[in-house]
Amino acid sequence: MASTLETLVATACKIRDDSCAKVQPPLPELPDPLPLNVRGIADQVLTPAEIAITTTEPLDLIEKLAKGEYTAVEVTKAYLRRAALAQKLLNCLTELLWDQAIERAEALDKIFAETGKPIGPFHGLPISAKEHISIKGLRCNAAFVAWVNDVAEEDAHIVETMQNMGGIIFCRSTQPQTIMHIESDTVIYGTTYNSYNTNLTAGGSTGGEGALLGFNATPLGLGTDIGGSIRVPAAFNGRYGLRPTAQRVPFRGLKMPMAGADSIFGTIGPLSQSRRMLAYFMKHVIGSEPWHSENGLLPVPWRENVLKPGKLKIAVLWSDEVVKPAPPIYRAMNIVVEALKKGVPGYDIELVPWKAMRQDYAWDLTSALYFTDGGEEEVETMASVGEEILPLTKWIMTENPAVKKHDIHSLWKLHCERDAYRGEYNKYWQSSGAEDGHPVDAILCPVAIGPACLHGTARYWAYTAQWNLIDSPGVVFPVTSVDVELDKKEEGYTPVNEQDKFFYDLYEPEKYRDAPINLQLVGRRFYDDKLLEILKVVENALGRDS
Repeated sequence: MASTLETLVATACKIRDDSCAKVQPPLPELPDPLPLNVRGIADQVLTPAEIAITTTEPLDLIEKLAKGEYTAVEVTKAYLRRAALAQKLLNCLTELLWDQAIERAEALDKIFAETGKPIGPFHGLPISAKEHISIKGLRCNAAFVAWVNDVAEEDAHIVETMQNMGGIIFCRSTQPQTIMHIESDTVIYGTTYNSYNTNLTAGGSTGGEGALLGFNATPLGLGTDIGGSIRVPAAFNGRYGLRPTAQRVPFRGLKMPMAGADSIFGTIGPLSQSRRMLAYFMKHVIGSEPWHSENGLLPVPWRENVLKPGKLKIAVLWSDEVVKPAPPIYRAMNIVVEALKKGVPGYDIELVPWKAMRQDYAWDLTSALYFTDGGEEEVETMASVGEEILPLTKWIMTENPAVKKHDIHSLWKLHCERDAYRGEYNKYWQSSGAEDGHPVDAILCPVAIGPACLHGTARYWAYTAQWNLIDSPGVVFPVTSVDVELDKKEEGYTPVNEQDKFFYDLYEPEKYRDAPINLQLVGRRFYDDKLLEILKVVENALGRDS
């Protein structure tokens, strides 16, 4: 007789496999052996029409749907088939919503046929979602074996919001054990892969969304971020992702451990194929005034054209002085810095150096704030069915010296330390304008220490977690990709600590062949709108979006 653990895992995998088996027409057998870079497989398997739909920029696709050039059904079926193919190649789905998505698309097409109008700004657009974002009537395990049979009683607020605006939730994607790795691996589903190089991770914790994006298998993904979980997978797959300021985007309805623990606020945000879609998502989600139906959200409207022509001060953070970024990250930073030095019409761009502020302390503080019960709830939940604690979970939680169980008094003290650091960082930011009265508008910095990590090695994410600690919005954007000739290992470098040595010893450019390289822009709290407009200026400097 199979154990409870094996039965639960088999149940979850059967739901996934049965849902993918509904694809019509069925997908053919894949080439054997597969290349490390599997992105070209789509051209061998999908129809020209499906490829045209799934490679159309998302806002252009919305426009075509609104004009009736595409039906919601044909767009949805194209993405369903491409997502199912992504699953076969990358192991990135927990469920394909074939029946529900097509039923919804048919209903939208009927309304459009009767009225000649879309029902909202996302009419007919397929939208994917990280698995722990609840969908009414569907099981939601949040990557815990013990929760495999738990069924959501209602839609998460963000799902309700997107559906009210015409969106179609068409698939659900993988995340890591405890939802606290930047690699998506679980006892339930195994490991999710990167389409550019399957020896590399797709990131985490919104890793399934990252893999779908990298394979052009979703136009818009819903992810969550408490330490980099939107930005890292978007970056590792060469796409765009926004970690908004907390308490702006609907957050109610997530299934997760330590519910109610808000020492660091998590947030929901978009991952997409374009910067334009990030801004479009925020404009319409915030524009729906979600604070009326979710008390924890703050009534901060979205603004447009907030960045006025004139002076634009961008700080450049090359290293956090704890773990030095790998050569391709420095090359990408140089590409952007040199492009900005050449200027953008209408803007007087000033680049200023930015020094990391006690980043080692900030990382220890952040990791302590993640698990203020010492990881007790997660460990007990896994132990209840004999679920193995995976190595990356041990690294961040049970082997991390900063993590301990707090009583109420030590928790208060920890929160005071957090608030003191936030105040110190804010003072530092404000002082950046001491000479001319114009503080830094945004910080350009790495997303991670290197390209997408080799499997099992994703043991540092302070380049993103830093901004969760102070609740600054962050957006990631593609710059280049690994070049094995240009990105050779820095010879003669002496690492400054054990973490630095671990990644320096690991780096060899050939291991990361084809991996995308993204960078990150960070803005002031509640200036998400301005941050995306600054990104537009940066992309103009890079010769995009002109």
